[in-house]
Amino acid sequence: VAGAVGVLASGGAAVAGDGGYGKAVIDDKVPIEAEPWTVCNVFDASTLYEGDGFIREIAFNGRYHGQYISQSEDVSGGGDNGFHQWQHRRFRLGMDIEFAGDLTLKTSANISDGAGTGRGLTRGPFFNNWDEFYLDWEPSDDFYVQLGKQKQKITREFSTSSKKILTIERSHIVNEVADQKPWGVTVGFAMGGLDHEIGAWLTGSDQDNTGLQNWPDFNSRGSLSYRTSMAISDATDFHFDYVFVNNSGGQVNGQGNAVNGYDAPYEHTVALGTESEFGRLGLVTDLIFGFNREARGAINAGDDTWGFVVMPYYDITDNLQFVAKYAYMDQGRNQRTQRFPVRQEVENYHTFYAGLNYYICDHNLKLMAGYEYATGDVLGTNQGLDSSTWMLGVRSYW
Repeated sequence: VAGAVGVLASGGAAVAGDGGYGKAVIDDKVPIEAEPWTVCNVFDASTLYEGDGFIREIAFNGRYHGQYISQSEDVSGGGDNGFHQWQHRRFRLGMDIEFAGDLTLKTSANISDGAGTGRGLTRGPFFNNWDEFYLDWEPSDDFYVQLGKQKQKITREFSTSSKKILTIERSHIVNEVADQKPWGVTVGFAMGGLDHEIGAWLTGSDQDNTGLQNWPDFNSRGSLSYRTSMAISDATDFHFDYVFVNNSGGQVNGQGNAVNGYDAPYEHTVALGTESEFGRLGLVTDLIFGFNREARGAINAGDDTWGFVVMPYYDITDNLQFVAKYAYMDQGRNQRTQRFPVRQEVENYHTFYAGLNYYICDHNLKLMAGYEYATGDVLGTNQGLDSSTWMLGVRSYW
């Protein structure tokens, strides 16, 4: 009886050994319950193939960004522009194919979304054009080479993928100096306590007999880029970005004789930025300069601009985030047509944004809402310009 009591006291141990006493074995293999299935598990199922041969992995990728825009714009010299509509902002599909030897082919195509021109999912060809198409060779954490159509990263907002930006649209000054993902080669490496990337680019593309923009055109002019970053404290990273476009001081278009142009509009673009995290509080900043712009509308060839972005954010909960942003642009064109049916050349342009992001499955599935007020002047006139925009969005990627 005493032995039985001892077994029970030991939590159900079984007596083992060569018939001796005191050798109790505890069964600690308690069944582990599997995590309950949620909709977020869907985003873990994009891998189509895994193997040990020359092809190591094939994964399906894509993103969908939809948004409702309610926008009004008042021009003091006359005119009241605005619209209220649902837009298929981005719809992209692609494949990532990983090969032996640390080589990966990354592709992403714009699928009948009009790339912001408002055509929507039901108009135009199924395949609009390549968004990205490049080979990535990354033999170590400190070195990589990428060859093909890719983002020419400049400024913190533009360098951040649209999958993970914190506001529904990027700042006007950022869109003013950014390119349209040209074809080129980039080499990244770590040296001297800094991360570096050097890029060489073609700024134009050809198109096939269907009129689709596809492959690089060597009749275009060229571009060079350099960026570096370093940690300046435990909480803050500093970034320096530079892009040169061969546009002869703004006198010619950087695309040269190519059918389509992907170049940034300025001969020289410089951005100094920081990214900081202090627990639940974060801060992103950019100071941006553009020199020798190509002529367009009221903007003269060789004009310069500058601006800055200050974007604090706060994680209210693990799923809910507040974002604010103030941005300034000395002169340039306002946001692309997904925000303004009539694009204006503006100056002394201030924008104020406040919004909330709700992360259902982190950035894989999130809801976004924001309000932006913008004020400035029509370039070269005394006409004031004020706009008010409410934005609601749903964003998903896999």
